[in-house]
Amino acid sequence: MAGFAEPPSGPARLAFGSYQTALCMVPPAHICRDIDRLRSSHDKAYGKWPAHVNIIYPFVTIESLPRAVDLISSKLNSVAAAEGGLGFDMYFDSTDSFSHRHSSTVFLAPIEFSHGLKRFRSFILEAFGQDAGAASLRDEIYNPHLTVGQSSAGGAEYLMSKAALLLPLKWRVGELVVLARERPQDQGDVSVSQMKAWGVISLPRDGYCVIKRSADFSSKPQTTKDEVLDEQGGKLMPQAETTYRFSPATNSWEPASPPAPLERGAEMPNTLSISSYNVLVESTFPPPRDRYPLLIQTILSEPALADILVLQEVSDAFLSYLLEQDLVRHRWPFATHGPPDQEGVGPLASLRNIVILSRWNFRWEWLSFERKHKGTPILVFGDIGIWGGLPSVDVAGPSSSKGQTDFLPLVMAGMHLTSGLTDGAVAAKKSQLNMVVNYLSRTHSQNPWVVAGDFNLTTSTVTIDAALRSKSISVETAGTISSLETLLSDARLSDSWFVARTEATDVSRPTARPTSLEETHDGEEGATFNPMENALAAEMVGSGLGNRPQRYDRILVKGEDLLEVTGFGMFGFPEEGPGTGDSEAGGREPQPRYGSDHWGIRATLKIDQDFRMRQSANVETPMISLEPTKATRSLANIASLKSCLAKHAMLPTESEINLRKEVLTLLKSVLQQSPPTQGPTAPTGPSEASPTVNVKPTIPLIITPVGSYGFGVWNAASDIDCLCVGSISTKTFFTLAGQRLRKAADSGVKILRTVKAASGTMLELEIRGVKLDLQYCPATKIAERWAEVNQLPQSDPLFDLSILSLKKLNAFRDMDYLQRTIPDLASFRLAHRFVKTWAQQRGIYSARFGYLGGIHITLLLSRVCKLFFRDAGAITAADIICTFFSHYSNDFDWKGEMVFDPFFYKQRPRYQRSAAREPAVILSLHAPAINVAHAASSPSVRTLAEELKRADRLTRTEGITWPKLIDDEGEGLMSALPSGARDFLGSYSSYIKIGVQYWGASLAKGNSLVGWLESRCVLLLVDLNRKLPDIHARIWPARFAHVDSNSGSGDEKEYHGCYLIGLAKGGKIGGGDAPTSEPDRTARKLAQETLRLALDGFSEAIKGDEKYFDARTTWVEVSHVKQTDLIGLELDCRDWGTSVMEAEEPDTSSDDDDDADDVDEANETEPSSAPAKPKSKSKSKSKAHTPSTPKPHKLRPAHQILHRLLWDPAMDATDHVVGYEDRFAGTREIPVERWKTESTDEEFIPMHRVVYFRRKSDGVRVWERGKGGEMDA
Repeated sequence: MAGFAEPPSGPARLAFGSYQTALCMVPPAHICRDIDRLRSSHDKAYGKWPAHVNIIYPFVTIESLPRAVDLISSKLNSVAAAEGGLGFDMYFDSTDSFSHRHSSTVFLAPIEFSHGLKRFRSFILEAFGQDAGAASLRDEIYNPHLTVGQSSAGGAEYLMSKAALLLPLKWRVGELVVLARERPQDQGDVSVSQMKAWGVISLPRDGYCVIKRSADFSSKPQTTKDEVLDEQGGKLMPQAETTYRFSPATNSWEPASPPAPLERGAEMPNTLSISSYNVLVESTFPPPRDRYPLLIQTILSEPALADILVLQEVSDAFLSYLLEQDLVRHRWPFATHGPPDQEGVGPLASLRNIVILSRWNFRWEWLSFERKHKGTPILVFGDIGIWGGLPSVDVAGPSSSKGQTDFLPLVMAGMHLTSGLTDGAVAAKKSQLNMVVNYLSRTHSQNPWVVAGDFNLTTSTVTIDAALRSKSISVETAGTISSLETLLSDARLSDSWFVARTEATDVSRPTARPTSLEETHDGEEGATFNPMENALAAEMVGSGLGNRPQRYDRILVKGEDLLEVTGFGMFGFPEEGPGTGDSEAGGREPQPRYGSDHWGIRATLKIDQDFRMRQSANVETPMISLEPTKATRSLANIASLKSCLAKHAMLPTESEINLRKEVLTLLKSVLQQSPPTQGPTAPTGPSEASPTVNVKPTIPLIITPVGSYGFGVWNAASDIDCLCVGSISTKTFFTLAGQRLRKAADSGVKILRTVKAASGTMLELEIRGVKLDLQYCPATKIAERWAEVNQLPQSDPLFDLSILSLKKLNAFRDMDYLQRTIPDLASFRLAHRFVKTWAQQRGIYSARFGYLGGIHITLLLSRVCKLFFRDAGAITAADIICTFFSHYSNDFDWKGEMVFDPFFYKQRPRYQRSAAREPAVILSLHAPAINVAHAASSPSVRTLAEELKRADRLTRTEGITWPKLIDDEGEGLMSALPSGARDFLGSYSSYIKIGVQYWGASLAKGNSLVGWLESRCVLLLVDLNRKLPDIHARIWPARFAHVDSNSGSGDEKEYHGCYLIGLAKGGKIGGGDAPTSEPDRTARKLAQETLRLALDGFSEAIKGDEKYFDARTTWVEVSHVKQTDLIGLELDCRDWGTSVMEAEEPDTSSDDDDDADDVDEANETEPSSAPAKPKSKSKSKSKAHTPSTPKPHKLRPAHQILHRLLWDPAMDATDHVVGYEDRFAGTREIPVERWKTESTDEEFIPMHRVVYFRRKSDGVRVWERGKGGEMDA
């Protein structure tokens, strides 16, 4: 006992009363491990006090401790000498609690206060000259206990039930521990200092007490170089834990041996599947167990089965139930935790725990977060990993020597982050994610990772915006939510759901009630927590901010050299089961049963170190290079991007969203009525009609939005494009639709006009102020099997339709595919809206003029999103926009390359472009693939390229903001113009001015006039480029008008406007009239004459078109003007015309109805048992005296003439030519036998461009559009 004072000759009293020290008993380490697991979540003294049973507390002062231990040692030695040894057993067999005012303290209670412990304590008191009968030291006052934790008042029962899982507890007391409060070196708060072991007194057996003094008790702990720090500089000290393995021999779960390092040459599994499922713990006590069988059924279902299962919110009761299932034990013999009800295992740490089950052995450790009960298990597998690279942490554990193997094992982290959407909760999530990423990056930087679980990250933009409006979170917190995605991206963690979407391998099962497009907002795709569909989720969130779908659950992967995501799925959807109460007696329908408030997720991975090498070497795979461009700091703020878009009315308001929902619902209710028929079945011809009973047959009619509304990128100015798919013919559909829409006029439904487009007949509607375009696709089988259309391969016979029908249907199929495969739809939609706004401001948004349209931006941007995600991981809207400008301005050759989706086209598309007619190619997806940029011309592509380069330069400018990128503050009269329009009007010395006047009243004719004139302007651009190649012509894709012409009254019947084309010589914009030499003057005069002739020819062509140009209501003038002549212009956004004329009956003769069933009677009447009476005509009297004239026969469509010439034996096809309108060269002719009908053919020309058919032998036009001919006779 060197170093201690000699024991006094007699008892010497030392005062008890210092709370800085304690004399206690500490359980052995293996017992403390289970106790501390529970204390870590529930005991506020955890980390300050070890698990212990006090003998004397308060004890003596720290300065008196040396003398105190000598007194104790001397007394115990004398007792041991007299009794032949000293020691006793501590045995705990029950739990109890102390009640406080607002809480309770739960503890383990020893078996009734034993005589051995009483005697032992009395010996110690005698050593200090104390009387055990003193008031403060009486045995009745002394209550030995081992504290487990604290609970709220009245809530001790739950914690006591967990503590009971530690029992029975027994150990032989072989030593006493002296605890003393550590003195901090600084003058910080001593209340947070730890009670640490000052010394240990070993109880004598055959000899004497041995006193062991702790070294450097008062020194402050220092961080060593091998310790990992969190973002605040705190130490990340994970604790090694026990892996359990099921032993069939003992029929129990036992501690598993650490996995042995994989030897080189040993085989690894070829695939890896991971499932994650939040099983939902209920905080009521005792916990209900009625969901347990359904949870087991879900976990063992085919969509959920995986090699590794990550569970969240696991309770003691559920884990015990889970691990007793034979199928579970067989499927996953290894687990992070054993069954808590098995002796020697102990309870889980908290109410909501993470438990991981695996087919393969692993070692693991627990990384604690700053909040109690929060942390993450870090697993290291011995059978999966990467060979090669620098040495890493060995699978046998940190204690094994490094450098013995170059095998880098797979590392997995199970996640369950803090829930809630508050400033504090989001800050906690960020801290927790940082701790995990920092730890993995420091200790396993080269290893492949899988991070899976419930991240609790709010994804719905509706929820985030609502939280901002209610001030539940700050703007900074909203920015933090976005930054968390960047944090994961910077760690090279790829979201398996995003990857599967991009690769079109997302096989998520449909939910019980599929959420419609109108109900889904940004950030809600792929939701795993959906109160709109899941009754348990709805019960959890109520009607607060969290009632929107959220994608909480994720499986993230880092391991591009090993792990390839091959699929993603979801599970846990409800099953039909008996309802509550007297369901049978009450006749109620069976109610769906939910296992949890979350859907589970499952990712399948391919384990292959060489897959990227082979992918790069495979020449059949269209590997497209893209250099990701990160946004500058001034553009990285997504909130400022949204603010900019809101300023330009690009983000719909809640009222606008609701209005369009109502409009679409009204349209469906009007159109989806079944027409009455005569007889019990639909007649196939007039002779089969049975004039008896009116029965409405079931005619499937699908109405689905496509275009910008379908894609979720619309704004208040957008119309709604609707595709109808049904089993009736096109003619019958439009006849019925017209009748029904006219009947709904009182509901705000108007038919504006019928449009004969290249894609078929289209109705333009207006419903409650919202414009709609309605197209119809006759496809009976498609309508009947609509639910599975998006899941069938292209080769399925269901798509054996006509070219025209497929083109219509592909508007939906392409949109659906892109929505399912774009990695981050929310970011994509923000980026799409910005690019559209930029294009509108810069004057390059108009597909009709050869610029960008909505479909162009969609295909261009989706390609960037997918390639960016492939090369850089998680994406943000700001990064997408910057990469969009960079890629298409610097890395892309518009004349030599094609824009296509490399993830859809597994091989380079076999599309033969025409260099002269197609200066840009942007391919659609499903066959027949078309070039959506078919209207582009060389001048428009050059303009687009220049604007992209300008935008790219601006995005790289430090300090640039979103408003400055698309709009500068204007001055003077032109301040109302977009920045691009102001630049356009001030950048050219001369312009071509196409002035147009219209003084008619028909809105349909006015709109048709300007639409037709705009489509002709492209021909002028092409003609100028061919005749004057040194002149760059740029048209502004909108109509200008003088300010005073737009200030008239609403009854104004005369409209004036003009279209402007800026002219620049040699591409030099803004040049003045510099002095020129004589040869230059001659060339200039020649160019001016060529320009004049071109303008005159264009003007004559316009005025010569009798279908659209009516000299009685229209005038067009084409002139060459100077910049100074363009004063006082503004954009003209008016509709030309005031009255909505009755839309004419659509001509659907050229629409393809190969897959439609006609209906004999298209007119709808009210059902009646009486015979139908003929309708009276209001003008019958006036017409009675008017001689009737024969009704002209209907003009046969061009495709019928072509078919007859090709297939009628009486006709000689070689003696006929087709006259068609070339977009660039005017009317051209081609022999009939050379006419190509396949759209994929290089020389394909749409039928709507056919002008006439001419017989070569006599020059007679046998058919001419608008006039007919002998073949129509």
